[in-house]
Amino acid sequence: MKKQILTSVAALGLLFSVANAAVYSVDAVHSSTAFKIKHLQVSNVTGTFSKFNGELDITNKIPSNLTATIEVDSINTNNEGRDAHLKKADFFDTAKFPQIKFIMKSFENSGDGQGKIKGDLTIRDVTRPVVLDYEFGGVSKNRQGAEIVGFSLEGKIKRSDFNFAPESSTVALGDEIKLNIEIEAFKK
Repeated sequence: MKKQILTSVAALGLLFSVANAAVYSVDAVHSSTAFKIKHLQVSNVTGTFSKFNGELDITNKIPSNLTATIEVDSINTNNEGRDAHLKKADFFDTAKFPQIKFIMKSFENSGDGQGKIKGDLTIRDVTRPVVLDYEFGGVSKNRQGAEIVGFSLEGKIKRSDFNFAPESSTVALGDEIKLNIEIEAFKK
């Protein structure tokens, strides 16, 4: 009976915190989505996506919901020829798959605004579970007086898990892709 009461109290607390979660929209001007991948086993190619959006629910530094969409056509590796090639069918195939999507499934709290966000990442219509390290950056107000929050996400994925560039050997293009995402979001 005592266990049942404790479970009910915990569930009520979770429902109360989710019900009071504040909803934020990602401010793409003050956020970034970056990646890094090994090239010819000796150097790293880095890149960003300049067009993306997202929404999240967050309470007391802890996210309870996060969805994001990246416009693949906005890729920038500081080389126009490479960017054009990455948009073709042997890489992102932006004509068929114009977006990368992420949907948060759960959060593992490590305390003090840190933890792991677990979710589903979709690239080229292939969806795989991923885990991203989360670090809360803080709360403030922007020039318009709206409440803003900031946080960082880092993680690694394997391009082979997403059937991404399957014709490229791991000698030419590494299998591991490192992700570094910096988010500032404003309260809706």
